[in-house]
Amino acid sequence: MDTQEIVEAFRKLPVDERARLVEELWDEVASELEQRPLGEAERRLLDERIRQHNENPTDVETWERTRDDILRDL
Repeated sequence: MDTQEIVEAFRKLPVDERARLVEELWDEVASELEQRPLGEAERRLLDERIRQHNENPTDVETWERTRDDILRDL
């Protein structure tokens, strides 16, 4: 079965089954992504963020401010 056939079969399912299937597929993909090793670019980014935090550990925002910024942008 090719991708197009899968998509067509998916579209024929009732919406609640499609939602359940999407959730199951995402959970599987997320689980696989968690298992993969970090790439070099990801490792450098994390190292840089850790360095910045160690240099200035008080330079943080509260959860409330972060949440409010996110909600304001929606």
